[in-house]
Amino acid sequence: MRTCTRPGSFAVFTILVAMSSLPAATALAQVPAAVTSRGPLAESATGGYHWTISEDDIFGIEIGNVMSVAALKYADGTVDGVFHYKQSAFGEDFIFTVRVTCLNVYEGNRAKIGGVIEVSNDPTLPPGIFLWFQAIDNGQGEAAFPDESTIIGAGDEAENEEFCDSPAFPRFGPWEVQGNLQVRD
Repeated sequence: MRTCTRPGSFAVFTILVAMSSLPAATALAQVPAAVTSRGPLAESATGGYHWTISEDDIFGIEIGNVMSVAALKYADGTVDGVFHYKQSAFGEDFIFTVRVTCLNVYEGNRAKIGGVIEVSNDPTLPPGIFLWFQAIDNGQGEAAFPDESTIIGAGDEAENEEFCDSPAFPRFGPWEVQGNLQVRD
Protein backbone atom coordinates (compact mmCIF):
# COMPACT_ATOMS: atom_id res chain seq x y z
CA MET A 1 0.00 0.00 0.00
CA ARG A 2 1.34 3.44 -0.95
CA THR A 3 1.09 6.51 1.22
CA CYS A 4 0.72 10.12 0.16
CA THR A 5 3.84 12.16 -0.49
CA ARG A 6 2.34 15.51 0.53
CA PRO A 7 3.57 17.05 3.82
CA GLY A 8 1.47 15.95 6.78
CA SER A 9 -0.18 13.08 4.92
CA PHE A 10 1.97 10.40 6.52
CA ALA A 11 0.86 11.53 9.98
CA VAL A 12 -2.78 11.36 8.94
CA PHE A 13 -2.29 7.92 7.33
CA THR A 14 -0.57 6.62 10.48
CA ILE A 15 -3.47 7.83 12.62
CA LEU A 16 -6.00 6.11 10.37
CA VAL A 17 -4.13 2.83 10.66
CA ALA A 18 -4.06 3.25 14.43
CA MET A 19 -7.79 4.05 14.54
CA SER A 20 -8.64 0.39 14.09
CA SER A 21 -7.06 -0.42 17.45
CA LEU A 22 -7.88 2.74 19.45
CA PRO A 23 -11.25 3.81 20.84
CA ALA A 24 -12.78 6.28 18.38
CA ALA A 25 -12.65 9.25 20.77
CA THR A 26 -8.92 8.73 21.43
CA ALA A 27 -8.03 8.39 17.75
CA LEU A 28 -10.12 11.39 16.77
CA ALA A 29 -8.57 13.58 19.44
CA GLN A 30 -5.10 12.83 18.02
CA VAL A 31 -5.84 13.90 14.43
CA PRO A 32 -5.81 17.70 14.81
CA ALA A 33 -2.81 17.68 17.14
CA ALA A 34 -0.76 15.69 14.63
CA VAL A 35 -1.13 18.06 11.70
CA THR A 36 -1.83 21.61 12.89
CA SER A 37 1.80 22.58 12.33
CA ARG A 38 0.61 23.62 8.84
CA GLY A 39 -1.54 26.32 10.39
CA PRO A 40 -4.95 26.66 11.99
CA LEU A 41 -7.67 24.27 10.92
CA ALA A 42 -10.77 25.81 9.36
CA GLU A 43 -12.77 22.60 8.88
CA SER A 44 -12.33 18.91 9.51
CA ALA A 45 -14.12 15.59 9.19
CA THR A 46 -12.66 12.63 11.06
CA GLY A 47 -13.92 9.27 12.15
CA GLY A 48 -14.46 5.62 11.55
CA TYR A 49 -17.80 3.94 10.92
CA HIS A 50 -19.63 1.19 9.05
CA TRP A 51 -23.10 0.47 7.68
CA THR A 52 -24.96 -2.05 5.57
CA ILE A 53 -27.38 -1.24 2.78
CA SER A 54 -30.11 -3.87 2.75
CA GLU A 55 -30.89 -5.88 -0.37
CA ASP A 56 -34.40 -4.44 -0.01
CA ASP A 57 -33.00 -0.93 -0.59
CA ILE A 58 -32.64 0.80 -3.97
CA PHE A 59 -29.73 -1.33 -5.26
CA GLY A 60 -31.39 -4.75 -4.82
CA ILE A 61 -28.29 -6.31 -3.22
CA GLU A 62 -26.74 -6.15 0.25
CA ILE A 63 -23.79 -3.76 0.32
CA GLY A 64 -21.41 -3.56 3.29
CA ASN A 65 -19.50 -0.32 3.78
CA VAL A 66 -16.59 0.62 6.06
CA MET A 67 -15.14 4.15 6.14
CA SER A 68 -12.19 5.73 7.94
CA VAL A 69 -11.58 9.40 7.24
CA ALA A 70 -9.27 12.19 8.33
CA ALA A 71 -9.99 15.21 6.11
CA LEU A 72 -8.57 18.59 7.08
CA LYS A 73 -8.98 22.07 5.61
CA TYR A 74 -6.67 24.81 6.78
CA ALA A 75 -7.42 28.51 7.15
CA ASP A 76 -5.51 29.23 3.91
CA GLY A 77 -7.91 26.93 1.99
CA THR A 78 -5.48 24.05 1.45
CA VAL A 79 -6.65 20.53 2.28
CA ASP A 80 -4.92 17.39 3.45
CA GLY A 81 -5.93 13.95 4.54
CA VAL A 82 -6.92 10.51 3.46
CA PHE A 83 -9.94 8.26 3.51
CA HIS A 84 -10.03 4.51 3.36
CA TYR A 85 -13.21 2.92 2.00
CA LYS A 86 -14.18 -0.73 1.76
CA GLN A 87 -17.31 -1.80 -0.04
CA SER A 88 -18.43 -5.45 0.13
CA ALA A 89 -20.81 -6.74 -2.54
CA PHE A 90 -21.27 -9.91 -4.58
CA GLY A 91 -18.94 -11.75 -2.17
CA GLU A 92 -16.01 -9.42 -2.92
CA ASP A 93 -14.33 -6.59 -1.02
CA PHE A 94 -13.41 -3.48 -3.01
CA ILE A 95 -10.82 -1.43 -1.12
CA PHE A 96 -9.72 2.15 -1.80
CA THR A 97 -7.22 4.55 -0.25
CA VAL A 98 -7.95 8.10 -1.37
CA ARG A 99 -5.87 11.27 -0.88
CA VAL A 100 -8.25 14.10 0.04
CA THR A 101 -8.28 17.00 -2.44
CA CYS A 102 -11.45 18.80 -1.33
CA LEU A 103 -13.47 19.30 1.84
CA ASN A 104 -16.35 21.66 2.52
CA VAL A 105 -18.62 21.72 5.56
CA TYR A 106 -22.24 22.83 5.20
CA GLU A 107 -24.71 23.71 7.97
CA GLY A 108 -21.96 23.01 10.53
CA ASN A 109 -22.39 19.22 10.48
CA ARG A 110 -22.43 17.99 6.86
CA ALA A 111 -19.07 17.36 5.18
CA LYS A 112 -18.53 16.85 1.47
CA ILE A 113 -15.22 15.09 0.95
CA GLY A 114 -13.47 14.06 -2.25
CA GLY A 115 -10.09 12.99 -3.50
CA VAL A 116 -7.98 10.97 -5.88
CA ILE A 117 -7.57 7.19 -5.60
CA GLU A 118 -4.02 6.20 -4.71
CA VAL A 119 -4.65 2.50 -3.99
CA SER A 120 -7.44 0.33 -5.40
CA ASN A 121 -8.10 -3.36 -5.90
CA ASP A 122 -11.03 -2.60 -8.23
CA PRO A 123 -9.96 -2.61 -11.90
CA THR A 124 -12.99 -0.47 -12.83
CA LEU A 125 -11.84 2.29 -10.41
CA PRO A 126 -8.03 2.43 -10.70
CA PRO A 127 -5.62 4.96 -9.14
CA GLY A 128 -6.11 8.41 -10.65
CA ILE A 129 -9.93 8.32 -10.59
CA PHE A 130 -11.65 10.63 -8.09
CA LEU A 131 -14.06 9.42 -5.37
CA TRP A 132 -16.34 11.50 -3.13
CA PHE A 133 -19.04 11.18 -0.44
CA GLN A 134 -21.06 13.10 2.14
CA ALA A 135 -20.87 12.47 5.86
CA ILE A 136 -23.28 13.93 8.42
CA ASP A 137 -22.39 14.35 12.10
CA ASN A 138 -25.65 14.25 14.07
CA GLY A 139 -24.10 14.96 17.47
CA GLN A 140 -22.78 12.97 20.39
CA GLY A 141 -24.32 11.05 23.23
CA GLU A 142 -27.40 8.93 23.65
CA ALA A 143 -29.84 11.74 22.76
CA ALA A 144 -28.25 12.29 19.33
CA PHE A 145 -29.44 10.73 16.12
CA PRO A 146 -27.00 8.28 14.49
CA ASP A 147 -24.39 9.78 12.17
CA GLU A 148 -25.03 9.26 8.47
CA SER A 149 -23.06 8.69 5.26
CA THR A 150 -23.60 8.28 1.56
CA ILE A 151 -21.83 5.73 -0.58
CA ILE A 152 -19.05 6.77 -2.92
CA GLY A 153 -19.47 8.67 -6.18
CA ALA A 154 -16.78 8.47 -8.87
CA GLY A 155 -15.55 10.57 -11.76
CA ASP A 156 -12.90 13.02 -12.86
CA GLU A 157 -11.27 15.94 -11.05
CA ALA A 158 -13.79 18.53 -12.30
CA GLU A 159 -16.75 16.41 -11.10
CA ASN A 160 -15.02 15.94 -7.74
CA GLU A 161 -14.56 19.70 -7.25
CA GLU A 162 -18.11 20.41 -8.42
CA PHE A 163 -19.42 17.91 -5.86
CA CYS A 164 -17.47 19.45 -2.97
CA ASP A 165 -18.38 23.01 -3.97
CA SER A 166 -22.13 22.32 -4.12
CA PRO A 167 -24.21 22.61 -0.94
CA ALA A 168 -26.72 20.10 -2.41
CA PHE A 169 -28.02 17.33 -0.15
CA PRO A 170 -27.32 13.65 -0.97
CA ARG A 171 -29.11 12.09 -3.94
CA PHE A 172 -28.59 8.55 -2.60
CA GLY A 173 -29.03 7.91 1.10
CA PRO A 174 -27.73 8.95 3.46
CA TRP A 175 -27.75 5.81 5.56
CA GLU A 176 -27.40 5.65 9.35
CA VAL A 177 -23.97 4.40 10.41
CA GLN A 178 -22.45 2.69 13.43
CA GLY A 179 -19.30 4.32 14.71
CA ASN A 180 -18.42 7.96 15.13
CA LEU A 181 -17.92 10.94 12.87
CA GLN A 182 -16.76 14.38 13.96
CA VAL A 183 -17.39 17.31 11.61
CA ARG A 184 -16.02 20.71 12.63
CA ASP A 185 -16.15 24.11 11.01
